Amino acid sequence: MTEPSGEAEPAQPDETAVEADPPRGGTVRRALRSPLLRWGAVALAVVVAAGGWWVWSQVEPIVSAVHASDVSYVVPDAPRLVARPGETVYRIDPTQSKVTYAVDEKIVGQSAGRASGSTQGIAGDLALNREAPSTSRVGEIVVDVAQLHSDNNLRDARIRQDFLESREQPLARFTGGAVAGLPASITEGQSYRFTIDGDLEAHGRTVPVSWTVDATLQPDRLEGSATTVVKMSDLGIGPISLAGLVSTGDDVTLTMDLVALDPSKGRVPDQIAAPVSTRASGSAPSFEHDVAPILAGNCASCHASGQVGSAHWQLDTAADAARISDGIATVTASGYMPPWPASDLGVPLAHSKKLSQQDIDTLVAWSRAGGPLDVADDTPVVATANPDAVQVRHDVTLEMTEPYAGSLGSPNDYRCFVLDPGFSQPTYVTGYEVTPGVREEIHHVQIFHISAEQAADGRTRSGADGSPGWSCYGSPSLSGRDPERPGGKLRGFTGQGGLIAGWVPGQDPSVYPDGSGILFQPGDALVLQVHYHYEHDPTPDRTTVALQTETGTAAVKPIDIINPLAPVEIPCMPGDTAPLCDRGAALADNVRLYGTTGALIETGLLRLCGQLPELMTAGFTGVASSTCDYEVPESGRIVAAMGHMHTLGKTFRLTLDPGTDRQQVLLDIPEWDFDWQMNYALETPLHVEKGQTIRMTCTWDRSIDPNRPSKYIVFAEGTEDEMCFSTYAIIPDG
Repeated sequence: MTEPSGEAEPAQPDETAVEADPPRGGTVRRALRSPLLRWGAVALAVVVAAGGWWVWSQVEPIVSAVHASDVSYVVPDAPRLVARPGETVYRIDPTQSKVTYAVDEKIVGQSAGRASGSTQGIAGDLALNREAPSTSRVGEIVVDVAQLHSDNNLRDARIRQDFLESREQPLARFTGGAVAGLPASITEGQSYRFTIDGDLEAHGRTVPVSWTVDATLQPDRLEGSATTVVKMSDLGIGPISLAGLVSTGDDVTLTMDLVALDPSKGRVPDQIAAPVSTRASGSAPSFEHDVAPILAGNCASCHASGQVGSAHWQLDTAADAARISDGIATVTASGYMPPWPASDLGVPLAHSKKLSQQDIDTLVAWSRAGGPLDVADDTPVVATANPDAVQVRHDVTLEMTEPYAGSLGSPNDYRCFVLDPGFSQPTYVTGYEVTPGVREEIHHVQIFHISAEQAADGRTRSGADGSPGWSCYGSPSLSGRDPERPGGKLRGFTGQGGLIAGWVPGQDPSVYPDGSGILFQPGDALVLQVHYHYEHDPTPDRTTVALQTETGTAAVKPIDIINPLAPVEIPCMPGDTAPLCDRGAALADNVRLYGTTGALIETGLLRLCGQLPELMTAGFTGVASSTCDYEVPESGRIVAAMGHMHTLGKTFRLTLDPGTDRQQVLLDIPEWDFDWQMNYALETPLHVEKGQTIRMTCTWDRSIDPNRPSKYIVFAEGTEDEMCFSTYAIIPDG
């Protein structure tokens, strides 16, 4: 940074003045009129960062968190002020200045508290007129948001990577404002309280802010502290509710402590040191003998390079673990990782991914000691076989005949494809694994069992519009007889006919429980229904399905998949009068987007479940719920269950015999997480009788995504819509 000339500049039409030459790395911007206004505005950069960590799993990763950990601690450049007559220019000393955010935070499984972080990457000038304070000026203040740090290295890496995108947008800039409450003159050593108003320009938004300031003029410096409260929702970053891990309030308190020096009396530092770790040191569990085996057995299979979790955190070496040791402790102690959203309220479930308390204690102790390594940084962390993990044989692998790419003109695109397994004799499908071709474009996949007649109709439809497959909002809707099932046709509403499998985010390979399977006759086939959700130019997708099979004479038990559905009625927030907040207008818009199913599905579900929109939405203040009771369609043993909602989901529950002394919860998910929707196998199959009641209950919370475009939400096909959807698998008696 260069020093100012000290010469008086020519008069300006307004009350601002900056050097003619722009600073390095930026352009000259309009300066603020109040000397302390910028002090407050600087802190607004921090609030942008405050929510970054908590939303990391809800945004598309750019680079790995490991790379985001590399930060250059150089002070950013800012435009220089030139002193006018009667003024003294002061320059912010970043080595003595700090901006801090604090927000209420509740980590699931732990007590509520305050999360905070700070940065010293600050640059800017203040021009103070002691005799006429109201004419004082503040130049543009620049903050390097990549330098933000807190007490959690995973949080910091995710802030830089996923939300601030600080590699591409490292700086926040501040403009505008006015000061009120300063006296007619300023005396050295006396503290003054006043208010300042200014604007934040950061990450595509401008918000006003008002600060309460306490400042003192010393013989060689300006000292001040400014505090304000802003709403995360005004900046489009919250309040944050990352299901299963953390939730925050909407209000963020910003505190800025600044020291500004006269650059004509000495050089103002332009570089700061990296933050000093405050974590404990000393004895710790051995990484090699204690920590690495836990990571290898529970984390590496998902987070190794190329695996689904590597986009969020890449675990290949010991150094990768050490870089985010704080975060490892946070996500494991809270129970957020390894993922297992189901609670212990329901019947016991098989194949739990939860860590033992001993393993959690080991990881937390290692983190608190600073994440030390007793091996070389590049020591590999290689996944070890988990004896409890579900393994699926790939006896038959099916692939879409041609890659498919939709268009941004249809951001929620449902496409169906016939997959022919080529069975020439009766064959059981006993397990499956879906591998999405372009994972980031696929919202979910459903797989339907179809007969030879339906397969022929599907082949006729495929390609008729010039693209592989056919458009299929709702269901495949194929003509022809349904596939044969060993027990004959099920009676009552059982959901989508022929649904036997699916994939949603977080889904593992699946083996039908208790030695069961779906019986296919020669000529039977599958329909692969893919819900594509496009936010960028589509990439051609070629999703594959692998099947595990047994001959039709094998000792395999036939299984039926039952698919309860319930209506969704989620109004806009009270006082929101946007056009699509009208329910009729929203339904008409869904018809425009998805055809007649956009309105008919919700209408049918309301009738089926005996619900009325006005009763479901009475007293709505942000949280909505839906309940529907069904009769079990056949006697047998329930062996597995799952739930499905979209991104406003709050809780999910499936209950047998609700409200009776025989009540049993089959599946309870108290903190819904769209990223982890699993098939849950019951540890012990549960026998049920035909006609027993099974109840599905879903709740949604608008505060999870307060910046979602205003629209009345019903059961519909889009990612921005919602569903209340479940399956349970039953092996019929006999």
